[in-house]
Amino acid sequence: MTASTPPPDEPTPQHGHDHAAEHTRREGLLALRNGAKLAASMILTWGVALIVTFKLPKYLGPTLFGHYRFGDQFAMSLAVFLSLGVDTYISREIAVRPKHASEFFGGVLVTRALVILPLVVVAFFVLDGEVHERRIAAMLFGFAYLFTALNQTFQQTLQAASKVDGLAIANVVAKVLWGGGTFAAVTLQAPFWVLPLPMVVGEGLKAAFLYVATKRAVGLELRIDVEQTKKVLRIAFPFYIANVAVSLGSSIDVVVLGKIVSKTSEEVGWYGSARQIAQLSALLSPIMSGVLIPMMSRAKARNEEDFYRILRRGFEAVIVVSLPLTLILALGAEFWIHITIKDKFLPAADSLRWLAPTFVFAYANVLLWLALMILDRSWTITIVSIAGLVLLPILIVLAVPLFASRGSGGAGMGVAIALSSRELIIMLVFLAFLRDKALDRRGLASTLKSLAICAMVATADHYLSRLMSPLPRLALDAALYGVLALALRVIAPSDIKSVLKMVKDRKKPAAT
Repeated sequence: MTASTPPPDEPTPQHGHDHAAEHTRREGLLALRNGAKLAASMILTWGVALIVTFKLPKYLGPTLFGHYRFGDQFAMSLAVFLSLGVDTYISREIAVRPKHASEFFGGVLVTRALVILPLVVVAFFVLDGEVHERRIAAMLFGFAYLFTALNQTFQQTLQAASKVDGLAIANVVAKVLWGGGTFAAVTLQAPFWVLPLPMVVGEGLKAAFLYVATKRAVGLELRIDVEQTKKVLRIAFPFYIANVAVSLGSSIDVVVLGKIVSKTSEEVGWYGSARQIAQLSALLSPIMSGVLIPMMSRAKARNEEDFYRILRRGFEAVIVVSLPLTLILALGAEFWIHITIKDKFLPAADSLRWLAPTFVFAYANVLLWLALMILDRSWTITIVSIAGLVLLPILIVLAVPLFASRGSGGAGMGVAIALSSRELIIMLVFLAFLRDKALDRRGLASTLKSLAICAMVATADHYLSRLMSPLPRLALDAALYGVLALALRVIAPSDIKSVLKMVKDRKKPAAT
């Protein structure tokens, strides 16, 4: 009896497997190219961000810098209510149907305009009686974050459509205007109220540029379709609540600390400087979301196992890459502060040391959040995020009095411990929902090995600190970590070769 042969237009099982593998390879190359473009722009903007991160604290001193950071974070906390959840919706939907953007974009802009008024009223009452510098900073940063909210929507649209060339340019130009303007203001010893203005100008011009780029990329038309807008806002509502909870959770720590301690206390400035240094680690978050969401969304639509494979290896990579960076940041806390914002901010060292773990937890949570979103688990994200938002001020109120007795910087250290604890709890809850779909045996082994290496390097650093100055000690710590990671196969040479081969073959024509 002769085995049946599939018809010519029906792929054989092997052909179907090759086709799926080719899809995965193409998606990987596209993600790699877009990631490289965004990473290049981010590296350029890092240098600009360093100006604001390190120059401003030295110029203003702990007290005025505390007012600056309070105003910045207060404005950011209110601006999160402008998102409406549509940015997350855009990341998921525009990746597969770009023309859909014109059906709701205009309506979203009108809705945001209506949301601004109650936010202004809230700001007026909360800031009533506050220090003058805090009110000025909050008002000016408020204008900047209006543009930032709009730019985030443009950015998500461009990334979902895999059209990131204009975005990379806009990121650089906006950051250069912001950093260059701030540097000029500091150099010319401008008054306090001038310092937020470069950000307002930079984000405003970026909005104009990204509008043109988005219009070209997806054929964006600003028309108002009430029914489509209502439909999108209804679908995006769980994302909205979750985004508000997550964003508030990343900004209210400075605001809560400012309300707990006295208005002129240096504690806010010390903690704010440590927070700003730690936040440099978050500059790659837009690359993660902008590259992984389209890639994972298309993988999920094509083959669920491909999606979970990307998730598992992505989670492993986040842990393996971020843990050594976190360790070096924590072990060298005093050194990093000394060489960047000078010794008058050394009380921030304990805060920076305890903020370092958020580098690991935050990136892991971004990845797990994206996975749950693509799996249509939006209410899971929402509930966990709200719980995390409620938990943070509770942990802060408990921790600050406990550690404030340590002296200068103690209150900030309490806030840092509360923030890291909250991020760890959220990561564990997300993992509990995804289980082995996010963390398999290989990923767990890599994580445990990495933690063991951290413990060994930290122990060695304890003894080396008595014998060596900070810079060679930290260099030796990093070298020791690398040797142990290779010896324990946390970093596999075969994985590195695979990535390099993908880069090398990126211009080869795809197999038919």
